[in-house]
Amino acid sequence: MIWQRKHHNRQAERGNLALITGLAAIPLSVIVVIVVEMAALANEKALMQAAVDSAALAGARELSIAGSSARNPSEFAANFAFEQVAELSPRIRMRFSARQNPNGTFEVIGEGVRGSFFGNLVPPGGFVINVRAIAETLNQQPMCVLAMPKMNGDLLRGLRAQSNSNIVANNCLVHANGNIVTAGAARIVAGTIQATQTASGTGYSPTANSGALAIGDPFSSRRIEREDACENSEADKTYSGTTTATLTAGVHEGGITVTGNAKLVLAPGEHYFCEDLVLSGSGILTGDNVVLIFDDDSLQATGNSQISLTGRTTGDWAGFLMVATRDTDDTMLISSAFVDKLLGTIYLPNAPLVVNATGTVAEDSKWSVIVARRIEMDRNARLVINTDYAGSGVPVPMGVGNNLPNNSPTRLRQ
Repeated sequence: MIWQRKHHNRQAERGNLALITGLAAIPLSVIVVIVVEMAALANEKALMQAAVDSAALAGARELSIAGSSARNPSEFAANFAFEQVAELSPRIRMRFSARQNPNGTFEVIGEGVRGSFFGNLVPPGGFVINVRAIAETLNQQPMCVLAMPKMNGDLLRGLRAQSNSNIVANNCLVHANGNIVTAGAARIVAGTIQATQTASGTGYSPTANSGALAIGDPFSSRRIEREDACENSEADKTYSGTTTATLTAGVHEGGITVTGNAKLVLAPGEHYFCEDLVLSGSGILTGDNVVLIFDDDSLQATGNSQISLTGRTTGDWAGFLMVATRDTDDTMLISSAFVDKLLGTIYLPNAPLVVNATGTVAEDSKWSVIVARRIEMDRNARLVINTDYAGSGVPVPMGVGNNLPNNSPTRLRQ
């Protein structure tokens, strides 16, 4: 009898232990399920985020490729994102959308609904995954103005417009590898305006973008300087009065001044200037199919002087109008309001361009491109950058204008 009671007690103890163990095991199993679910959810969200990142970059590149308008970039990017995570579709209901934003960026948004444990009761309706990516491309429009400043103290001053000055560059990109500043009543109007650092001031249309990707020097591999070209001395030349003269292409070792009512015609070809080319009074400078290369000085157009120039149509400098060597940091100055035609590319890799005329500059050019270390606008100057590339007779150099490579760089902004 005693043995039966002890045996019964041992059975009861084993039953109680099994019950306690079972009760303890239920919460532990739930915890394990939750941990597994959370790990799977995090992995799936990471996969969807990678998909929209890739799709945004692909969509931005699609916008930059010539002829890409033949297909819908938004539809292309949305399909691209889904294809990256198609293997998730059996357990996640996914949808993706894409669009080009007004500021030129490209955005892809994704949403996924994933079933959860306990019949979607925790959380109610299942897990919702939201992902988003924004990418930008540099070359959505022709590039017509590029400032490439070097550090000046703590400042990278690339483009500054002040007083009542204006830059009018409709339908093309105005970009600074540094800061852009508008002050006073100055305005910059362009297709896109962007700076790698900050764009301060209010005179922008459209709103300028800060934090853009830097654009490299498109002509960094070009050799400009002619070795030993300026070793010989030559007397300076002054054209004055009502003189009309023609200057043949070649190396011009002395300084040249055109003043009074004199007119200097540049013959077609490459003109290599060892000293300053100065226009003052009502002096006139004209030339077609020319490039002006400045060795260690620059162009100074002051007073009521007139300039009408068309860049090279053939040769190594086809598409270029004015070029400064990398050794010169002399300012190219346009103070005259009668500089009507500057058709071609102005390339000043280490020199600034200052336009402080009291009127409109370059408005008669079919197209112009400016690539300079720094660009400064002042007084009432109005610099017009046209983009009528077709039929100009002057080819656009690779890397600027509408002659951009198809592999335009892109980056994620968010």
